[in-house]
Amino acid sequence: MSGSRAAAVGAVAILIAALYAVTTPPGAADAAEICPPVTMDLLFPPTTLPPPATIPAETTTTTAPASTTTIPATTSTSAAETTTTIPATTSTTTAAPETTTTTLAAETTTTLPAAPTCDPFVYDMAWPLAGAGQIGSPFGADRDGGARKHQGNDIAAPKLTPVVAVADGVVIKVAQEVGTENCCWVVVEHIDGWQSYYVHLNNDRHGSDDGLGVGARTDLSEGSVVARGELIGWVGDSGNAEETVDHLHFELRNPEGLAVDPRPSLEAAREAAAMLDPEPSWPYVDDDGHPGEWLAARLLSEGLLLGCDGSMIHFCPDKVAAPDFAATIAAHLAGKTAPQIEGRSQPLPEPLAAVDPASVEAALGCEPVEACLQVGLPETEVARIAIWIRTDALVATLRPSPAPEGVPEAFLLSTGEAEARLRSMGAREACNPPLDGERLLTRAETMLRLVAWVQGTNPEPCAPAQPTL
Repeated sequence: MSGSRAAAVGAVAILIAALYAVTTPPGAADAAEICPPVTMDLLFPPTTLPPPATIPAETTTTTAPASTTTIPATTSTSAAETTTTIPATTSTTTAAPETTTTTLAAETTTTLPAAPTCDPFVYDMAWPLAGAGQIGSPFGADRDGGARKHQGNDIAAPKLTPVVAVADGVVIKVAQEVGTENCCWVVVEHIDGWQSYYVHLNNDRHGSDDGLGVGARTDLSEGSVVARGELIGWVGDSGNAEETVDHLHFELRNPEGLAVDPRPSLEAAREAAAMLDPEPSWPYVDDDGHPGEWLAARLLSEGLLLGCDGSMIHFCPDKVAAPDFAATIAAHLAGKTAPQIEGRSQPLPEPLAAVDPASVEAALGCEPVEACLQVGLPETEVARIAIWIRTDALVATLRPSPAPEGVPEAFLLSTGEAEARLRSMGAREACNPPLDGERLLTRAETMLRLVAWVQGTNPEPCAPAQPTL
């Protein structure tokens, strides 16, 4: 090949390669196709037997008996071909069986399920638990002796593990009739038309299996808007799961309403959330091992959600309790609106107390400086609320308010009277110092004291006296 011709061929090759690079996206040739979502009709396609008419009737009737000698040899050869009894040495008849055999093998190969050449369909969603969970009970498994198929996956997790919405959407069903079989499950319709089902939510009060608890957020209703990752309920064993381990039955349905195998989507979401094997935490993710953990779970299972932020899965046990926090617990325990007590600002740290207030305000960016400090209640004020729950909530002792509207306000004992009442009922012992009127209580301390004092018990019992020798 001459040099000029070789140069021309090389230029054409370069041009073709450049055109291919422009028109073919990087990796397009190697990119795997996405499988369609696996639905029940794909998992269990209808099967039918070949109709009898496909077997020629003459095949079973044209075989000539071996003793028949009146049929000419050519006729006998034809019959033998029909019944595949022609000797293999007859070259004119062996080609047909070989062709037939090859054809059948090809047909058999094309009707068998082909090896997967596509990636599993994965729906973009969040992991539905704020904690660990083991995915089991596969999609399509038999239920009720084969009368129905499992429409989702079960995710085993400790009771009261928070359940969150897997995508932005609107609640279209909340089933929470406490004490009945219609408890407890939620359905969310996503903004893209898909739906997620959250079934077998909790229906027991914490520490029991009484069927008198709640498993869906009490402020959820049909039409509530929820965001991806937002709390909607807690794991349990309601419905027909009473005899099984605590778990969440999760379903994923496409816009046509068909249940789709959610396992690939669940596994991808769990990996993305780094939830492969973390320690479980329930029902709040930040109070494991805290003294108030058990009580917080009990109040939650009775319908009192005490989350401290927008996610509602944090309790913030060591944060100063705002007056509204104490009033919320009191209202739950009393069954009616609790009186509001004016909170107190957290005292300035000692190093700042001796500094000119103007300088502190300038440094903190607050005016007055109290605006930067937390507001809460000391023991003395919490004790007044506890005594109100025990007395005023049961015997409506009201006094007229000086307000022009004449709205009555609940009667509260003085701090000294409240403490005397606690000591008289044994809820505060001689070894306990006088109630602190300065230090603001944390959320966990406020909850523990309120509940204990309402029940007439001491949240800080004295240590038993050591025997003298």
